[in-house]
Amino acid sequence: MDMAGSLEPPNRGPVVFAVTTTTLVLATVFIVGRIVCRLRAVDRLSLDDKVMVLAWLLALFLSFTIDFAAVNGLGKHDEDISRWDFETLRRCEYGFSILYNPALMATKTSILIFYLRLAKNTQIVLRYASWATLIVVNVSGCVLTLMNIFQCSPIGAAWMADFDRESSCIPLLTEFICAAPVNIVTDLAILALPIPVLTGMRLPMRQKTILVLTFTVGAFVSVIDVVRIYYLQRAVTEVFTGPSTSPESRFGGQADFAWNASLSLMWSAVEVNVGMACACVPALKPLILKLLPSTLQEPAATWASSDTKSLKRPSDLDATPFRKRSSTAVPTLALESIRLGGDGPSVSGPVADLSPAPDAAYLASSTSTTAPDPTHVISTPSNLYFGFVNISKPRSLLKVGAAESLRYCTVVSVLFFLWGISYGLLRSLNNAVAGVNRMSSPKTLGLTSAYFGGGYFLGPLLVGEWILRRDEHRRSKRHGKVDAENVGGFKATFIVGLCIYGIGTIIFWPSAVTNSYGGFMLSNFVVGFGLSVLEVGANTFMVLCGPAEFGSTRLLLAQAVQGVGSVLSGLLADKVFFKNIANDDPRDSRTLINVQWTYLGITLLCVVLGLFFFYMPLPEVSDDELERAARLLPVDSTKRSVGGLQLRTVCLVLAVVAQCAYVAAQEGNNIFFRTLLVSSAPLPVSRRAAGSAGHMSSLEDDPSRPPGLSISIADFLLVGRSAFALSRFLLAYLTHLSVGRRRLPQPPTYLAISIGLCFVSALVPVVRRPSSPNLVAVCTTVFFFAEGPVWPLIFAIGLQAQGSRTKRAATLITMGAAGGGVFPFIMYGIVVGGGGGTVQTAFVVVVALQVVMIPYPLFLKLSGDARRLADSCYSDVRRVLEQDEEMPEEMPTDEVVARRHRIERKKLRQASRGLGAKFVLAAPRKLSQQADVDHDEGDDDDRSP
Repeated sequence: MDMAGSLEPPNRGPVVFAVTTTTLVLATVFIVGRIVCRLRAVDRLSLDDKVMVLAWLLALFLSFTIDFAAVNGLGKHDEDISRWDFETLRRCEYGFSILYNPALMATKTSILIFYLRLAKNTQIVLRYASWATLIVVNVSGCVLTLMNIFQCSPIGAAWMADFDRESSCIPLLTEFICAAPVNIVTDLAILALPIPVLTGMRLPMRQKTILVLTFTVGAFVSVIDVVRIYYLQRAVTEVFTGPSTSPESRFGGQADFAWNASLSLMWSAVEVNVGMACACVPALKPLILKLLPSTLQEPAATWASSDTKSLKRPSDLDATPFRKRSSTAVPTLALESIRLGGDGPSVSGPVADLSPAPDAAYLASSTSTTAPDPTHVISTPSNLYFGFVNISKPRSLLKVGAAESLRYCTVVSVLFFLWGISYGLLRSLNNAVAGVNRMSSPKTLGLTSAYFGGGYFLGPLLVGEWILRRDEHRRSKRHGKVDAENVGGFKATFIVGLCIYGIGTIIFWPSAVTNSYGGFMLSNFVVGFGLSVLEVGANTFMVLCGPAEFGSTRLLLAQAVQGVGSVLSGLLADKVFFKNIANDDPRDSRTLINVQWTYLGITLLCVVLGLFFFYMPLPEVSDDELERAARLLPVDSTKRSVGGLQLRTVCLVLAVVAQCAYVAAQEGNNIFFRTLLVSSAPLPVSRRAAGSAGHMSSLEDDPSRPPGLSISIADFLLVGRSAFALSRFLLAYLTHLSVGRRRLPQPPTYLAISIGLCFVSALVPVVRRPSSPNLVAVCTTVFFFAEGPVWPLIFAIGLQAQGSRTKRAATLITMGAAGGGVFPFIMYGIVVGGGGGTVQTAFVVVVALQVVMIPYPLFLKLSGDARRLADSCYSDVRRVLEQDEEMPEEMPTDEVVARRHRIERKKLRQASRGLGAKFVLAAPRKLSQQADVDHDEGDDDDRSP
């Protein structure tokens, strides 16, 4: 018997049959329970219930096709399947491919319809987001269904086992894994959308906790989707991912499809069935109350008095001050859904099954003359309540102190580390993609161009500024009435940027599976787009959050964290992900698997961070506040300067040009770093001649450690990135020391020094050829070190005194990074063009870019007004804003400055009592000189002690 068992061919069919049937039975039980509860509660079915019944019917047929296929050979190798079973198996597999997407689409549609009822007339963000997700789900579902129906040409080749004519079929598993990003994104959206609304409902803590956990059981569906992707990945690892014309592999695009795809099909059915079960859980509350009443009801001691005296009429309930919206108002969802009268929605509303009867008594008692329990306070002007945490409302961004600034900036620094990870992977990943797909050098440069030239140019322009500037949203009368519906500010910018960035990382998955150059371009573009939106908000937040004299220090520290993330991701890429890529088969699809899973993890992290920032209260600042603060500076930034332009406009234009040149030089150095070292090594004459002829094969074919180098090129690059991060930490410390010490160099001086050092280190390899490649590596490492502080210094100085244009200035400076997508092509053209161009010659572009950057620090040092503007300190501005909240917004600049000095003079008189007549008499004289409209140089040297 043992020998007979050992000779039996392997068969996964029984496992597939058992798991599929079990999950179908589970889904059926939940569907029946949902229908019974709905009919008993409100005596009718809503639209989402009817759509869920449709989803169950589709899932029933879907599970039947898998079970019937398992009986007829699914889970076996092709040679173990009889001819008659093979024909039935093909029909079942084809039926499954058609039914899968409609079943999943119907399930998600039912959930989203429920969300729309949940958000009716209350939550505009949830409503719009649900509509957007609903459109994505149904459009993608219809497209994928049509693709599955017509996956073969002619169509009969998909289900006819004996089809002997010429045909072409799209690999089914490849299509499934390419559609996985849509499934994951919509799953995560469905999981995350209701959580903010649920945590803001006016419910006792136990019920609220159970309610949130009930909705988050949908996380199991996301986990199952990841497991399904894992088995899909395993199934397509050794499979050609293009259209197949082989008669042996028509359906599914591969031989042994029944064996390889069996577990993937099983997990697809599990995903649909478990998704339906999870979607029915919130509707089973009446049944749970019947079976376990103590689970959802609070102990009697925790409730406020439920006497009829404390119960208010619906009109009284509406008149309560807690109904009044404020700038931090939370949804009135639960309140509107359990009205006792006939004026409002009936109890059959979307949360009728979610809120038990005691909630009405609780809400009514909360509106009585007795003060409510502080644990249930919803929203007041001085606090925010998110259901589980009660956090004080943050101050205005311009009034945040040092201690508060440390807390907020530490939280936002997580974003800097995240895009440091992404940027560190970018260079190594693009090279790996180019190696796997044997891309030409222009195509490889095109990936970087999509990231910088496309993403960083369009992201801030189309989304970054529009989301960041909350004042733009208040121009609408409809939004002006309800401030809670205004969507904008730093928090919204962070969340939107994370969402776009997460979508870009998940797009990488199907691109890596299919080795699609267009997919890689799209992934790089969306990632750059999302990160640019994050940069607009995060960099600006760092500069403005806290004492302004430390704005450059804060941004340098945050950008140093970004540099650390870049070093760590580069280390992982070179030592783990792509360690043996040179020895791998270039067509091996397993080369990029580790990065696929890393990017999937980043996508999930983006969702978690998005929810975190939703609940994390962050200080905001309006354009009016920024304009008012700019008018308090000792220099009028709107005065005419070069070419009749305003002083702040000239500074901004020079900052944008310098930032564009900086990123272009940085990317040119990064991209051609390897080629420069290889060209300086003592290579064979034949290869050197090929290099001088303009071939860029060294980008892909040169060994990792050419002769003459003490360490590998990858290690030198890691050293350069480490120097890059170290310089930012060093400059952060130096700028911190320079505050209040005018004899020490100020940020504009450090900017000039950094650019000058970049110029020298880039010029050396151009004007002379070092005898050793190690010397070239040292020069490039110095360049890395010198360029580290340039971006944060340009950004921080460029935002000074921009007033109401501060956020737009941040947008324009961030858009300057688009230069990194253009100038590397110019360097490539010099190398491959005629005239004997070499890499050393191409680095003339890097030198020229440093020359373009020099006018900005020179203008800041040579122009008196610009120097005073760049060296001015906002600390006194913050004090004035705190002490004089009623200062007229349209007060002229001279009056504002005079008023500020009167306040400072009064403070000095009070502080100088008993310190000696000399000090008392000297201080007013100095202050009177400061009040002059011309604002003589040295205005900031005389500070209040």
